[in-house]
Amino acid sequence: MTMLKHSTRSGWIARLGALLLGAVASLSALPAWAADNAITWGKPSEILGYDPHVETNGVSWQFLFLTYETLVTTGQNLDVQPQLAASWTQDSPTSYTFTLREGAKFSNGRAVTADDVVGSIQRVIDPALASVWAAQLGPIKDVVALDAHTVRIDLAEPYAPLLAALANIQAAILPIAELKAGTFDPSKTLLGSGPYIVEAHNQDQSWTFAANPDYPEALRPKVPTLNVEIIPDDSARIAALRDGRVDIATFESPDVPALLAGIPNVETVVQATTNYYRLDVNALGENSPFKDARLREALTLALDRDAIGDIALAGTSQADYPLPRAFPQSDACAALPSYVGDRATRLEKAKALVAEVGNGAPVKVQLIASPSVATFPLIAQVIQSSLADANIEVEILQLPAADWLERSFTTGDFDFAVSWFTGYADPSLVLGWWNPDFAQWNKVFLPADADLSAQISLAKQTADGPERQALFTSICETIDAQAGIISLVGKPDIVGIRTDQINATIQPAEGYFQTLKNLPSFTRTGN
Repeated sequence: MTMLKHSTRSGWIARLGALLLGAVASLSALPAWAADNAITWGKPSEILGYDPHVETNGVSWQFLFLTYETLVTTGQNLDVQPQLAASWTQDSPTSYTFTLREGAKFSNGRAVTADDVVGSIQRVIDPALASVWAAQLGPIKDVVALDAHTVRIDLAEPYAPLLAALANIQAAILPIAELKAGTFDPSKTLLGSGPYIVEAHNQDQSWTFAANPDYPEALRPKVPTLNVEIIPDDSARIAALRDGRVDIATFESPDVPALLAGIPNVETVVQATTNYYRLDVNALGENSPFKDARLREALTLALDRDAIGDIALAGTSQADYPLPRAFPQSDACAALPSYVGDRATRLEKAKALVAEVGNGAPVKVQLIASPSVATFPLIAQVIQSSLADANIEVEILQLPAADWLERSFTTGDFDFAVSWFTGYADPSLVLGWWNPDFAQWNKVFLPADADLSAQISLAKQTADGPERQALFTSICETIDAQAGIISLVGKPDIVGIRTDQINATIQPAEGYFQTLKNLPSFTRTGN
């Protein structure tokens, strides 16, 4: 591979390190929380939208999970676990019955009833709301309250990821009686049955949450107060950890583990997620060189995913698949041609394909890498270097987010672009995006493939087992050959913990951005 200099990354780390001293000074603006009865979380982003049924940004989901509940949640291995539903049964391939937890109450003191569940799910799937999660909930035919604490969901056809889809905050259970009465506006207020209640909010600065006294005692937050400090700057969050003014902080930058390594009493956890970086490749645009399937194949063969993980992601990530590596079913993708074998052999084939396309000359392409996501340009630099080995000359376009989104998803005026996927909690959910008729957002660049779409639909109808795994293998092979959306490397979350101040366990894998899922179980050291 062509040598890629590390000067950009090392220089950035040095500059960030130099900023830490100044960031410490800014911490005087942070309030001095009482250390014995509160946990303070340094968070990079403020909530962007309050309504869980329509909010699509993971930074908001992290707040919403604190106050709302879903019928079920996910466990250590992304397995489905009880939450608001204490138990459930699958009565037939198309019918599920849920029994609600006794004593569940909204934060206004009213008991949660089956009518709230029915109304919430009906609201999500109502076309008038236009929730993006409606399609991922599958072919729901009916939702029925059997009594005050029992709900049945009927499907038009079997849908294996139903339970996993119900675990996303976009299927949260809202107080429907108050919503209908007009005393609760989900776009302005958080009113759920979750472990925390909002006590105070200072926009773009801080939140204060209290433990919900009606939450089950065994699951109730061990520390009664949660303070969330909005600290957008990585260096300021690192300094807050160093200073001990926050107990825990979350990050996306892959350079943070190296920066935290020298701070006493700070443990760094790199949490695996089902999210991954990807390339959107324009196979439909008249002016896109990638309309030629040979060049798309050359692209997949020449990519060096190991280099992306090692250099752009600073060793915090590794090659990922269309079916995310965090799922055990990802073995179905492990033998794809663009992943296996010696890269030198793959490069020889890639060079031959490029020579055919370019009549012996290098092929020039443009790669959009919006700096709106800090890692995108770093990933693009590695891709530029690796494709040069196959005589593909890449010009990197660092466009503002609005221009990137318009060109990639509206006008189709691009060659290829760096982006990323949320992987969710069942492997078939993310695969749905390879059906442009289902996804809609990628119709300007991704060719429709009726056979592939049929297989994806069948995988959603099939329970885990050998038959579903065989479907996943076939789907991965088709996706790899199509090369319209190309998975790159995983997108981990990074957590810094002051181990001398709190005892905290981080879930090893997460699918819905609930990075601090175990937060209610955190305790202060010595307590």
